[in-house]
Amino acid sequence: MNEDVHACTDPKHHVHDAKGFVAAVERACTSRGLRLTPIRAYVLSLVAHAGKPLKAYDLLEMVRTGDGPGAAAPPTVYRALDFLLENGFIHKLESINAFVACHHPSSSRHSVPFLICDTCQSATELEDAEIVDLLDARARGLGFAPRAQILEVHGTCAQCLAA
Repeated sequence: MNEDVHACTDPKHHVHDAKGFVAAVERACTSRGLRLTPIRAYVLSLVAHAGKPLKAYDLLEMVRTGDGPGAAAPPTVYRALDFLLENGFIHKLESINAFVACHHPSSSRHSVPFLICDTCQSATELEDAEIVDLLDARARGLGFAPRAQILEVHGTCAQCLAA
């Protein structure tokens, strides 16, 4: 692998073990003094198991019909999503209004570009500090004080192109 390319640009680096991902988030919560309640853990598990971006309405339906901790009302689910977003355990893909697990649960909240396949709806998280830093520097060069970055690139993934 090219030394200039972070491992996160390699799709093989991404976490595909949802159970292991939830365990990693539990460890991160413990080390940061955060409380991962049963409903938060359940919502996280549903997002992780989806393996692709999950829309809020689909998530609400899964919670309603699933075998999770009680029948959670929509505000409870949205509060769980807010907690997971605020602490960098999931990302929200604004262009499609969906949630995906963050592949770096032990790191702090960070900006990452996403590659979103319009054919299969997969989302690849790229941790590319060079892109993030370049956008930040360009914004600051224009006298703009950036607060957050959301970069989503839509197209067709390699698997769909090959099909």
